Amino acid sequence: MSTRMFWNRVRACIKERGLTQKEFAKICRFTYGTLRNWISKNVSPPLMYANRISRCLGASLDYLVNGTERNELLKINKEMLLLLKNISEQINGNDDMR
Repeated sequence: MSTRMFWNRVRACIKERGLTQKEFAKICRFTYGTLRNWISKNVSPPLMYANRISRCLGASLDYLVNGTERNELLKINKEMLLLLKNISEQINGNDDMR
């Protein structure tokens, strides 16, 4: 995990929600000093706090850590299944024509 990218995503999400870091820290029930130190020192928060951050932002932990949304992965999986189904139907349809 790139801690810098994690915090960049957190800061972007905070900004998108129209919050200050101080307001966000209060929502997450930890001190602004703690949040500021984690961000300024590029420190990975303990998992319990990373999870709380993701819940308070309404963003998946997968997105904050890896930059990928679970929903994006599910969408890709559904598209792949649809393609496989179409291919299978085409193959089975071609077998019936023989």
